[in-house]
Amino acid sequence: LIGVSRIAVAFSLIFTYPLVFTGCRDGVLDVLRVPSEKRTNALMDKLTFGILTLITIAAILLKDLSFVLAFGGATLGNALIYLYPALMFRKLVKDMGDSASVSMKREVYVASSSAILGVVMGVIGATKAI
Repeated sequence: LIGVSRIAVAFSLIFTYPLVFTGCRDGVLDVLRVPSEKRTNALMDKLTFGILTLITIAAILLKDLSFVLAFGGATLGNALIYLYPALMFRKLVKDMGDSASVSMKREVYVASSSAILGVVMGVIGATKAI
């Protein structure tokens, strides 16, 4: 059974890494505001090489992944659970304008307090991870 699970994990890593990496590469291009017309194969190849080089250097230097997992869980987990939903709800109510009900406008304050709580817990978790 352990052999089958190892094969399943290897299969998962081999076939999902390209999907995750493509999202990472496209995200870097979006953050750098590279227009789609300038995203040539040469640029994609250079960026792929650069990102893979950084990932390989990080893999060589990091001996203990528990720090990466703890810090990522503390920051990204709290952002995903508390911060992002509150920001999305706030934006939704803002975009609705006058068509938003009074209760929805009041609920923005509750969502904002949830976001603040998430930031505080994220800072505490990140501090504990360090």
